[in-house]
Amino acid sequence: MKRIMYLFIVVFITGTAFAQTVEFRVNMSAEARKGAFTPGTDVVHLAGTFNGWNSTATELTGPDADTVYSVTIDTFNVGDNLEFKFVKNSDGWESISNRKFTVREGNTVFEAFFDTAVVSVEFKVNMSYEARQAKFTPGTDTVHIAGTFNGWNSTATELTGPDADTVYSVTIDNFKVGEMLEFKFVKNSSGWESISNRQFTVGSDNNVYEAVFDSVVAAAGAKNISVTFSCNMEFEIVSGRFKTATDTLTARGTFNGWSGNTYMLPSVSDPNYYEVTYDYLGNVGDSIEYKFAYISAGVVGWEGGDNRKYGITQDDYDNESAYIERTFDDLTLDNVTNNQVTIKFIVNMDSAKITQTGVPFSSIENVVITGAVAPLKWPSGGWPNADSTSVHYLYNDGTNGDEVAGDSLWTLDLTFPQYSALEIRYKYGANWAGDNGGSNDNEAASGSDHYFYLTPDILSGTVHNRFGVTGNHTLDDVVVVGVKEISNTIPQVYSLKQNYPNPFNPTTNIQFAIPKAGFVTMKVYNLLGQEVTTLVDEYKNAGTYKVDFNASNLSSGVYFYKIDAGNYTNVKKMILMK
Repeated sequence: MKRIMYLFIVVFITGTAFAQTVEFRVNMSAEARKGAFTPGTDVVHLAGTFNGWNSTATELTGPDADTVYSVTIDTFNVGDNLEFKFVKNSDGWESISNRKFTVREGNTVFEAFFDTAVVSVEFKVNMSYEARQAKFTPGTDTVHIAGTFNGWNSTATELTGPDADTVYSVTIDNFKVGEMLEFKFVKNSSGWESISNRQFTVGSDNNVYEAVFDSVVAAAGAKNISVTFSCNMEFEIVSGRFKTATDTLTARGTFNGWSGNTYMLPSVSDPNYYEVTYDYLGNVGDSIEYKFAYISAGVVGWEGGDNRKYGITQDDYDNESAYIERTFDDLTLDNVTNNQVTIKFIVNMDSAKITQTGVPFSSIENVVITGAVAPLKWPSGGWPNADSTSVHYLYNDGTNGDEVAGDSLWTLDLTFPQYSALEIRYKYGANWAGDNGGSNDNEAASGSDHYFYLTPDILSGTVHNRFGVTGNHTLDDVVVVGVKEISNTIPQVYSLKQNYPNPFNPTTNIQFAIPKAGFVTMKVYNLLGQEVTTLVDEYKNAGTYKVDFNASNLSSGVYFYKIDAGNYTNVKKMILMK
């Protein structure tokens, strides 16, 4: 008797341990709308391999008196492959092919519209990049898919990698042809992809969606392509914006989910170039969107403008390698200043008002300037008092370029380094950390800035502003330098000619010749030996050159210009007579 009971218990447990429940639901709304089905009168059955295709054995019910009918069957095992159809009134069989469904572990639901085909979609995600970056451990970490089809549940639908590789997949049934799916892949239930929701339109067959985690979809035939990013940082280094000892450069884009972890290192052959090679899974015609960005003192400095784009070519695909080379921010000598530039900022504080209240300042204790191009710098959000080192204070005491002490004009001379951007965007603030209406950012609304444009050949200029009147401004008292090669015949000796005309008002030109290529510097000094401006400060090939000098912002008097080229030095005198 004990043996029989033990056998019964084993059989009972064995027979029920693997039983799975499947709820079948069919929507009859389309049939009802066209008069082919009357809810409450007509009936719906389910016939298939599991009930001998009996068209009356298994009836679906609609307890809510709506047009969705359902039945639950709990006699299936995991892995059972079911074939079936829905039937109206015992003989109204669906006209489509047999429906198919593979039983999964747990309670599952099959939903469909009557006589409308549903299909499956296989989702595949490549986790190779995440694994290489030590962000994913195959065999330990998990991957799920969450979307409109499972209520964006990040743990409901797990992908598996039975081959122990880095490609994980899952097949989901019950989609309708033409259905638009939105979804994302998720690592370990909470590591959502950072890109926009993925989208996929269900086709009639062969529905396979392949992608790289947190990156673009990998089309059929995609393979690994070693993409090398090379960025010329010379302009940033020379200008002082990028400090090689402390700052880091990164490549960011669709290829790595705009991650800041793809660091670039100086090239062995030329330390001005920073490079990194990235394994990209893609195909011919793929478009990689990206930007370079460097991190300085914890602040990320992005390239300006739109995302850059690179298209994978047939050669890239065939050679399994691509090379992308650019200068940071696409700078050239045509879109940066070729010399240091000194700009005199003058702002009129007469009747200045606090922008938040429209109330005039009771007094002006101090005036500051901030901006986007070094040496200007924007304070952090809200312009906190602690950011006082990020701003520059103007003068109104008759010193440092200010002409009259105590008037309404506040002044500051700022020198922008060689290779600065041509657009100078800035803003003033009054009474920093004082009686300022409750905000240091009190000149104009957020995003309402002053700005003007430099030219590549400018040396100096003056901008006149009124506090609160932002927008585009024109520079006054502009001094420019133009270095033009007038002969490429290689001269025999170094030479520096007398400027012509001399005396001059306010423009003159200076010729010099160098028999060897090299770095040339030419500077202008006043009678006290103080440097006034730099006319030339760059590498030149052997040849004869003419420098155009505009001294409209200088006062009349005697000046000296000096050239240094190789071991050659010479000084000459010129007279500005206004």
